[in-house]
Amino acid sequence: MTVKKLILASWLALVFVSTNDVLSANPKSTDKKESSQRLYDIGVPEKGYLTLKTENYTLPIDAASGWTIEKMFYRDQQIGLNNGHYGTVLRPKNGEWWGTGHKEGGREIVHRIQLIVDGKNVPITKTDETITGKRIQFIKESTIWKFKVRAKIILTKDYIEEQTEMTALEDCETDLLYYFMHSFPPSTTKWIAQLTDGSLEKGLLTHSKKMVVSKNTSWVAQYDKENQLGLLCYTPKVITGNRSASHIWDLDRYHKYYLRHNSGQSFKKGEKLDFTVLVKAVPNETGDWKETQKAASSMMKQFPAVK
Repeated sequence: MTVKKLILASWLALVFVSTNDVLSANPKSTDKKESSQRLYDIGVPEKGYLTLKTENYTLPIDAASGWTIEKMFYRDQQIGLNNGHYGTVLRPKNGEWWGTGHKEGGREIVHRIQLIVDGKNVPITKTDETITGKRIQFIKESTIWKFKVRAKIILTKDYIEEQTEMTALEDCETDLLYYFMHSFPPSTTKWIAQLTDGSLEKGLLTHSKKMVVSKNTSWVAQYDKENQLGLLCYTPKVITGNRSASHIWDLDRYHKYYLRHNSGQSFKKGEKLDFTVLVKAVPNETGDWKETQKAASSMMKQFPAVK
């Protein structure tokens, strides 16, 4: 090989190696749509809000938080804040939180959503829309950890109904399961609860930083003095499990209401849970609980207790 050819071969090898180094440091760009990973099933929007509105109630539903309630309005008054999650969350034994917007343990995966307005199916083609009607049903099918979940929200002019069914996909054990959660405002000043034996208990809300009520209940209400509202939550079937209870977390940022199914429980594959809570804003409540108790009695007749 001549000297010129040797020099040329060496130059070409150097160029080849240098080019490969550049390509390795700067890999071929890909379409962002191809590289991004979807969390939800195809066809289920992952961002934005869908606002459900009837004569008296308005509910924005947040796609990013597992298609759960973002906040709640009664007429023009906000009765549910957006500084805490709604819906169902759980913590596996020796694990971290799953469900709604929680990411610590893993995400809730939404497989399907459905909207029925006044008896007619309405396709959900995009978010950031307001859907109005007399009776609106929003249905979601998802997976939270090792549970299949079917959650339904029914909105009328009289109440907000939340129904959630959970089925264990395999044998598993939870450390904690909050079946329903509602972030009521910290302006509420006291509470009343009907226990499972029909007796009533009452207490004050003073931003004590403690959990109050802490017993199984048929219904619980908080009093919003500023707006003269009773904020009532009724469960036709008492939510019971291992160490179950109703709690109000008495903080200065919210008076969050938790319906705890268990504080540690084992489930067999196929085992099912099925509970409902009805939320109602009771106007003209003065703090003597008369209007709230009347509303609770009426609701219990309309939705009889389930054993």
